[in-house]
Amino acid sequence: MRALGGGCALWLLTSLGCGPRSAPTELRVAEQNARRVVEPSRFGWASSERRSDELPSAIALGGAGSGRVLLFFEFPELSEPRRLLRAELLLATTGTPGDSVPVELSRAAELAGELHRWSEQPQSAYPRVSARLVSEGAPARLDVTELARARSKPEEPLRVLLLAEPGDGAPVLVRTGAEGGLGPRLESYWE
Repeated sequence: MRALGGGCALWLLTSLGCGPRSAPTELRVAEQNARRVVEPSRFGWASSERRSDELPSAIALGGAGSGRVLLFFEFPELSEPRRLLRAELLLATTGTPGDSVPVELSRAAELAGELHRWSEQPQSAYPRVSARLVSEGAPARLDVTELARARSKPEEPLRVLLLAEPGDGAPVLVRTGAEGGLGPRLESYWE
């Protein structure tokens, strides 16, 4: 089913039985909520192991050789006049199916310039949420509803930091969209 924006309603035609008295009647089923998907207006990354100049096609998170990795996302303001029900950060991942990496997500202060070195990362802010990034065929969905609701100003863009620590297992690769394909997105649902 496709979501309809702008408070559209779904309508269902039904008939009750056979014959002349069973003409189809119009029945309102449910009010459809809004769904919005946006790409980040800014996207950067930093590694504790090396300088991050150009955006690669994928960034390794959680592997032994990855070091600490920080992803920065800035999404356009969430200016819907409705109540936010849910917000999810969608990340296209590759790697061995089932591999997973623990990550921490937090709000972020504005990024002053470009993010090339670990020392240039923006300050993180509360709230913080923990999640597990899993390599699957479908994009990973990380719940960032709490972060989206915690904005201090309504017109403020949503800035999110994702931190992954190095681990013993294989890394999960997050596609950036720099060379085509799906990159990070924010999917939000409103009522």
